[in-house]
Amino acid sequence: MPFPKGFLWGSSTNAQQFEGGRNEGGVGVSIADIRLNQGMFANPNANFADFKVASNHYHHVEEDISLLGKMGFGIYRFSMAWTRIFPNGDEKHPNEEGLAFYDRILTQLEKYNIQPICTLYAYDMPANLSKNCKGFTEREIIEYFCRYVQTVATRFKGRIKYYVPFNEQNAAALGMTEYMTGYKPKDAVESFLGEHHGVLCWALATRIIHTCDPLAKVAGNNLGVTFYPATCNPKDVEACDEIRQSVYYDYGDIYCRKIYNHHFQNKFGIDVSNYIQNGDMDILTGAEPDFFSFTCYSSAIIQAKTEEQKGNQGAFSRLQNQYVDRNEWGWEIDPYAIKSMIKDYWHRYRMPILVLENGLAHRDGISPDGRIHDNYRIKYFRDYITRMREAVDEGVEMIGYCTWSAIDLYSTHEGFSKRYGLIYVDRENDYKRIPKDSFYWYRKCIASNGSDLSDITEADYKLD
Repeated sequence: MPFPKGFLWGSSTNAQQFEGGRNEGGVGVSIADIRLNQGMFANPNANFADFKVASNHYHHVEEDISLLGKMGFGIYRFSMAWTRIFPNGDEKHPNEEGLAFYDRILTQLEKYNIQPICTLYAYDMPANLSKNCKGFTEREIIEYFCRYVQTVATRFKGRIKYYVPFNEQNAAALGMTEYMTGYKPKDAVESFLGEHHGVLCWALATRIIHTCDPLAKVAGNNLGVTFYPATCNPKDVEACDEIRQSVYYDYGDIYCRKIYNHHFQNKFGIDVSNYIQNGDMDILTGAEPDFFSFTCYSSAIIQAKTEEQKGNQGAFSRLQNQYVDRNEWGWEIDPYAIKSMIKDYWHRYRMPILVLENGLAHRDGISPDGRIHDNYRIKYFRDYITRMREAVDEGVEMIGYCTWSAIDLYSTHEGFSKRYGLIYVDRENDYKRIPKDSFYWYRKCIASNGSDLSDITEADYKLD
């Protein structure tokens, strides 16, 4: 059976990993441009010079989007680089060259009737603001972010239907604040203020976008991992519930219920009311999101620690799941994970669901016949889409589904050795684009609105 009429199929990219052109068009320096190999993302093999070129999308816009059009995309999620529009973040007026670049992207999407989903912040704060505002901990960041949102929403009114202001904003619950903002909070107060000001930026963004463009739709976005308790031991179940609360519901309740639930308030170990200014919660309650989005890559087994084991490393351990396969980097391949998250978020919030990212990493290579045979990725998508279809059959309202990623891009940790795309980027041959087998398979899936998930044949390789 096909998916419901109007279901949207597409894929995603992020500016910092995809655009390149980091010395062109008046772009400023972001934390992504100078991010060091440190913390949880430390990797001495990462090449940040390559990161500045990434997939060279900056010089391949027309070609790239024409390939998305040939796949039959209904939606395409891309992120804007804040530093392309406000190079230092605190300027009074935008960089017109940066706006012209995104106008160019939107013009091409319109040519192929692809609706854009625009993410405004994806871990690439202007380095100047990260330093002067200490990430999001200083309140001045709200003014600068809102000016950026206002500029985009005004300039592109009527051309962007879906906005996701922040990418995976809940990732702070997994200790990723330094990676997200370029600044590591020094204490609990700074930790709270960084998240609080980020929430206010998101809430004000929904208001600004709706005011500038009443037809546009806005959402929050959660990083998604499905959690299972290691055993039926109530301690394992409780530990699993705790991490699910932190990763799923703290920000889900912020987006959809527009509250700081008790868990969110208590996790900082301080009286957060001392740091919330008059009118702040009115800003949050005034947010009006239209849908809920999340990314989905893996699942995790959670086991409670004994008192002796806890120390300073938390109250639980993440174990390897013996019942599912994993990719080379240890990420679980678990199709039920996507159905579980879709249903969980739907039943809790009753907001239309958009899967913003879902995909499989692999070391793809060009075969002697000149093709990229990624049957492992086709199987992955088939299994995940099948589970997603079950959720729809059971009553979930969905807007659409985006794979990660549309085209090979620079992994934030492993560079180009770790590929996700439907289209191969041959960096040794002037960044030539080569459709993978998954490209042709996904084109067939889209054309059938999800009803044809069969393997490709030789006839499927033909492009108009």
